[in-house]
This record gives sequence, structure tokens and C-alpha cells, in this order.
Amino acid sequence: MLTAALLILFLVQTRAQKIIDVTNSDGTGAIDYNTTSAVIGQLYTGIKYVRVTAGTPFFKEQFMKARLFDDGGGHYRCNAVRINLLDNEINYLGSDGKEMIASSPVRRIILTDSTTGEQYYFVWGWELTPTDKALEKVWFQVLVNDEVSLCRQIKKRIHETPSYGTATTDQDIVTIETYYLHRKGALVLVKSWQDLQDQLQDRKAILTQYIHDHHLKGRNTDDYIQLVTAYNAVKNN
Repeated sequence: MLTAALLILFLVQTRAQKIIDVTNSDGTGAIDYNTTSAVIGQLYTGIKYVRVTAGTPFFKEQFMKARLFDDGGGHYRCNAVRINLLDNEINYLGSDGKEMIASSPVRRIILTDSTTGEQYYFVWGWELTPTDKALEKVWFQVLVNDEVSLCRQIKKRIHETPSYGTATTDQDIVTIETYYLHRKGALVLVKSWQDLQDQLQDRKAILTQYIHDHHLKGRNTDDYIQLVTAYNAVKNN
């Protein structure tokens, strides 16, 4: 299991390794900074969201503890971070308690929920070598981190509706989730539950039985995670 005590993320492009590799040796020589003293930021005002009546631009509204990693091997600690998935920005609380937007080139993040202990892993799209250049500057959540990895793009967009009786419009933020497989250094869109099975067809018989035994329908994220995890388990045995 990945833990904060073994903190360093290293993106690899080879078939046999994971997207995120957390080992003691990979971080040799890296400097562990405090975010408030090392990450350059600008003040976050939230003005653009004043008319939003539903939804959130953030992965989760609450701030969480985090480790942030840059291109140069530095990693940074922060007790209050949240990811803005509408603007694909990293927000954090400065030493004065003000919310800031990180201007430094953060490329990988581990968020930890202090209440549940659950961890969330995010990688900047550029590191996944997507064929679609538009995906290079968005965040992907790594749901399964293995030889064949499952990633999720949580896309946010603003939807406007007329506010009757006034000259203004109401806004709500809509969330759209898209899954991708990362294998052999390539990021491939998963179009549907059936498409996921088709992409894993070299273990079709075993996975078909697994789907039946575990009553998977592809109706939620956990089903996708279970199937890709099972596929890797077969490959590794």
C-alpha cells in the first residue's frame, strides 16, 4: 500500500512499471520543502464563481493535507490543499490563512483526508503522454496504479440557465467523469464498460467469470477499479 512515509512520485513510460512509483530510493537527493516557503502563488478570490448556485469547481470542497511534486525532483508539504478541476489549478492556504493559487509547476499530488485517512493520487496529463494535446494540461486521478493503470478525468464545466424575472443568469457547475487506461506508456480512452472489457480481452475468460462472480455491472467507479485490479492480479500471477 502507498504511504506518505515513502513519498516520491516518479512517472515511467515502460510497460512493466506503474504510473506512480513510491520507493525509498527514487527520492534520493530530493529536497522536502514546506509549501508556504517554496511554492510561488497568487491570491485566489473566487470572484468568477459568485453566481454559482450548485456544484463545485473543486475535487473536494474541503482542504486536505498534501504532498506536491515538481519537475525538478522537489516535493512540498502542505496541510491545506484542494484541486480546482474547472481551471486545473492547485489552491493552498498560505501562512496568513489566505487562499492562494500555486504558480510553481506542480506535476503530481498526493492528497490525504485527515478524517478518513483516504489518499487520492493525481498526475498532470502531460506526464501520461496523451495523444490528445488538450489533455496535457488537465489533472487525472490515478484509481489503479499498476502495469495497466486506470485513470479518471473529472471534468468540470459551468452551465448557465436564465434567472426568470432578472437580467442575470444562474450558474451551476457540472461534473463529467471519463476513464482512461494507461498501458505501455500510452493513455487510451475507455468509452464504456464494454469497451473496458474489450481492451482487456487477452484475459477475457477469467475476467468474464470475475464479473459474474462479483456481480459487476459497470455502473460505478468501484466496478471499473475492481475489474482493472483483477486484470493486473492475473497478469502478475
